[in-house]
Amino acid sequence: MQYSLTVSLATLRAARTHSAVKDVRYYLCGVYLDTKAGKVVATDGHRMLIATARGVKVDAPPVIIPNDLLDAALKQFGGEYARGKALGAVDVAVTVDGVQLTITTPTGQVSGKALEGVFPEWRRVVPKADEVATFAPAVLNWEYVMDACEALTIAANIGKAKAGQHATRVQQRGEFPAIVCSANPNVMALVMPLRNDLHAEAPQVACRMAHHDALPYSAETAERVELEAAAAVSAAA
Repeated sequence: MQYSLTVSLATLRAARTHSAVKDVRYYLCGVYLDTKAGKVVATDGHRMLIATARGVKVDAPPVIIPNDLLDAALKQFGGEYARGKALGAVDVAVTVDGVQLTITTPTGQVSGKALEGVFPEWRRVVPKADEVATFAPAVLNWEYVMDACEALTIAANIGKAKAGQHATRVQQRGEFPAIVCSANPNVMALVMPLRNDLHAEAPQVACRMAHHDALPYSAETAERVELEAAAAVSAAA
C-alpha cells in the first residue's frame, strides 16, 4: 500500500530526542507515526514524547521511521530550515510504499526501510485528564527531565539561545510517570520515576540542615553532623 503524509520538521526533531538507541527492542529505535490517532510518538522505555500531527492522520497503516533514516533526513535541513529559523517548522513529506519510506528534503530525498515490529500501546502510559491533578513527590532522572524540556522547545521551533525562556511545568506523580508540558497542548512528555532509596523527607532534612550554622570542622564534628542527619531522616520516617 502506498500513501503519503506530512509531519512538522520541528516535531520530528523533538521526537528524535526520545527514541531509543541500540535497544534490543528494535521497534523503539525510531519515531512512530500513529496514523489512526494522528500522533507522533517516541520512547525508550524511560521517557516518552507524544505530539499531535494532523498531517499524520490518514486512512493507512502506522509506520515507524528508523533513527538512521530520520537522522540522514534531518541533516539535510540546515540553513533557513535549522532549529529556530524561519522554516524550522516546515511540513516534511513522508511517502510510504509497503516497507519502503521516502522523506523529501530541501536537497532531494532520503529513502530506506521502515522498522518492523509492533510499537507499544502508548496510550496506556498517558494519564487521563482527571488523574493529572494528583500530585505526589517523585525521584526523577534530571537528564530525562532536561531532555523533555529541551524537546518541548524544539517542537516549538525555539532556538537554543532562547530555550531557557520557554516556561515548562513538571507534574510529579509519585510512582506514576511525571508529566512535562508547556503552554502548547499539542506536545507533552512523560518521565518514569526512579526506584531508589532516596527518602521522601530528604527535602525537609536538607532545608533543616541549611538553617543550621556550620560547626568548625573536625573529625569529631563531621561525625556528629552525619549522625544528626541520619537521626533526622530516621525521625522523619
